Amino acid sequence: MLLVFALLIGVTSAANVICTDYGKDIGGGGAFDGYYVRPVPTNCRFQHRGNWSPQFRIKEGQPQCRGGWRKWKNKCYFEAGGRNWQDGERFCNQHQAHIWQPNDREEYQWVEQNVMRHNTWYYLGTVCNSRGQTTNPADFFTASGEDMRQIQQKLNARMHPGHHINNHSHPCMMSHRNNNDWRWQYHHQHCHEGHHVVCEAPMG
Repeated sequence: MLLVFALLIGVTSAANVICTDYGKDIGGGGAFDGYYVRPVPTNCRFQHRGNWSPQFRIKEGQPQCRGGWRKWKNKCYFEAGGRNWQDGERFCNQHQAHIWQPNDREEYQWVEQNVMRHNTWYYLGTVCNSRGQTTNPADFFTASGEDMRQIQQKLNARMHPGHHINNHSHPCMMSHRNNNDWRWQYHHQHCHEGHHVVCEAPMG
């Protein structure tokens, strides 16, 4: 009887561990709300940067926004200066952050006025797409793995006529600070050109 009871306890404990571990990985998401629910696919390759692919994942959030970083809700933001997209993303990654992708217009306007310091072009965190080549932002991916299908419903952005995003030669896009023509209408890029970058780090 004691042996049977002990075996039942062991089976129950093991089942609890399996369920808990499995639950953390459902959907491919991470520990940060909205991050890595739709990761960048490995066929997203920057042709003009040696076929590099943005696959970094943040391991820990910032307990508080460090010096020079600005807080908006549960995120920290930092103006990282002028860089190509790859170098900008790597700089952000060193600070457990990604190149920022606005989730809605309110967030964009706050960052534009409180974090961005130059009236120039800024890379956004959007890269590649799910259709090979498209002009629909809902099809794009983000470095942070946030879901552009949901973001686009609030952001309501579009590509400039004649501009598109693909997975190799034009995988990046950018907007222009304090410019009504380019605030919600985006310009495609090869990614190797130097433009300004804002990093976004989750708090946690």
